[in-house]
Amino acid sequence: MESTLDDIKFLVDSSNRVDVLVALREEACDRDELQATTGASAPTVGRILGDFEKRGWVERDGQEYELTKPGGFVAEHFLSFADRMSTERRLRDIWHWLPGDLNGFTLEMLSEANITVGEPGNPYGPANRCASLYRMTEQLRGFDAALTAPHHFEELYEQIVDGMDTEIIFPPDVSETIASTYPREAAEVLESDSFTLWLHDDLPLHRVLIYDDRVGIGGYDSESGVLQVYADTDTPEAREWAESTFESYRQEARRLMSDLSQSNSDR
Repeated sequence: MESTLDDIKFLVDSSNRVDVLVALREEACDRDELQATTGASAPTVGRILGDFEKRGWVERDGQEYELTKPGGFVAEHFLSFADRMSTERRLRDIWHWLPGDLNGFTLEMLSEANITVGEPGNPYGPANRCASLYRMTEQLRGFDAALTAPHHFEELYEQIVDGMDTEIIFPPDVSETIASTYPREAAEVLESDSFTLWLHDDLPLHRVLIYDDRVGIGGYDSESGVLQVYADTDTPEAREWAESTFESYRQEARRLMSDLSQSNSDR
C-alpha cells in the first residue's frame, strides 16, 4: 500500500511530472500544449497524465486535462514547499548571521530579499548596499549594533544634513566612536531637527533599518565586527517585524539630547 512518502517521491523523482503539475495549475491543457510547455515527449506526457488520473489529480474534458480539487491541493502545497526549500537554500550559508534568535523573525520574510554578502574582494559590500538605500528614502528608523565601515557614517551624515528624517538606536560605544572620529559632523547631526539618537546597552549584533519602501536586515561577524550580510526586502511581514522590534528596543533605550558625552533618560 502506497504511503504519503511514495506520492512525494513519485513527484520529486521526475522534473517532467512537476512541470506538468505546474502547467495544469496555471490552466487546462491538451497533450500538445503540455509537450510544448514541458519539453517532454508525447509518450512521457501520456504516462504522466495516466499516473495523475490514477491518483485522481487530473480529469479529462474533451482534449484538455485539468486538475481536480485534490490535484489542485497537491499542486498548491507542493509548490509552496518547493518555494520554501528554495528560500532555505538561499539562506542556509548566511542564516547564522541573521537575527533568527529575535522574536518573530522567520525565513519567509526574506524569500524575495535582495541579499548582499561580504566577500574577500568586497568586504564592505553589505555596508555599501545599506548606504545606497539611504539615498532612496526620506525617512530612516532602526538600530545598529556596530556601524562598521568608515564611510558608512559619512554617507548617513550627508543624508541627514540634506533632511532625511532619522531616528536610530546605537550602543553607547558606537556613539562615542562616532563622536571622536567625526566630532564636527556628529555635533551637527545631533543638533539637527531631523535626527533623533537613542542609546541602548544591550543591542543584538545586527543592523535593522526601516526605509520608506524597504526593510534592511544585517548581521555582523562576532569576531571581526564586520557586517557580513545585508538583506533588504519590501515584504509587509518583514516591515511589521522590523517596526515591532525597533519599537521594543526604543522603549528600553534612553534618548541622547544635545551632547554626545551626556545622555538623557527621557523616553
